[in-house]
Amino acid sequence: MKSTPFRIPQNKPRFFWLVFCSLILLILAQLLLNLSWGQPWYDFTTALRALWQPQGQEQIQLILWDIRLPRALAALLVGASLAVSGALMQGITRNPIADPGLLGINAGAGLAMAAGYALLGSLHYSQILLLCLLGAGLATGLVLGLAYQPRRGLLPSSLILAGAMVASLLTALGQGLTIAFNLATAIIGWQAGGLVGTNWQMLSVIAPPILVGLLLAQLFAYQLTIFSLDRDVAQGLGQNTRTMRLFLLLLVLILSASAVALVGSLALVGLIIPHLLRLWMGQAYRYLLPLAALTGASFLLWCDLLALLLPGTPLNALVSLLLLPIFLILMRKGQLYDAF
Repeated sequence: MKSTPFRIPQNKPRFFWLVFCSLILLILAQLLLNLSWGQPWYDFTTALRALWQPQGQEQIQLILWDIRLPRALAALLVGASLAVSGALMQGITRNPIADPGLLGINAGAGLAMAAGYALLGSLHYSQILLLCLLGAGLATGLVLGLAYQPRRGLLPSSLILAGAMVASLLTALGQGLTIAFNLATAIIGWQAGGLVGTNWQMLSVIAPPILVGLLLAQLFAYQLTIFSLDRDVAQGLGQNTRTMRLFLLLLVLILSASAVALVGSLALVGLIIPHLLRLWMGQAYRYLLPLAALTGASFLLWCDLLALLLPGTPLNALVSLLLLPIFLILMRKGQLYDAF
């Protein structure tokens, strides 16, 4: 697939900061909205007062601080991590339709969780995170090993085919374990995706690796921009492409596996959001990554709000219903293949 040099228009920094600040304000408004809506419903003044003075009424403190705030923060972290991991994956593979889900990472994490429940019966949050990391690493290793060609390297078509095959295999194995060990109660809610039940203990375990992964991704944004160009160009600029690929893949594993451990498998977020932003911002990742993180966080907050308004609807279903039409439009216009 032919790659094109990234473009940085003269007004891009100004446009970036305008969009960046707008997204920050939008997310703050969304947080207030997510804290206020639900059963019971609170007006914005009451919600703000409860946040500012958490030692007020016991019922409001319980609902806002112990139930709704951890759920909203989890939505922020998961949306940001999925969008950034998708952007990283697209840059690593130089493939505009790559994301962790399409390359089998979610299926690998699901299989590892099913195996953990089958062997141990119950899992602590730290064990869930570790298993998801191990399963995601296994899936990634299988996909890269099958897709790599000694003479031609990693071709986008080979990655997609290998990822589809590995994802199908690992999903089937996970479903077999679920049936054999009667794990439907433990696994089905995780497979559907959701933020119900998120608490501060879960966040204390899973939030640190997500935050570290987001920070490292931004620190290496310039190197990723170089890496996303043609391999010969990257090597000509003095970059060790093999080491950089392994490091960036490690970041993808940390971000995606942590998100999967927190809320389950959510499709298309890591594919659509960075792809849409790239159409406006080009391939300069120092601009793309922070906007992808904020856009992903905002999007998942909206999805969580819809889940509150439509009780019982799986979060994965809402995400797919919102993003699938965009995916079909991009594919119809050919932008998924012509973006790089």
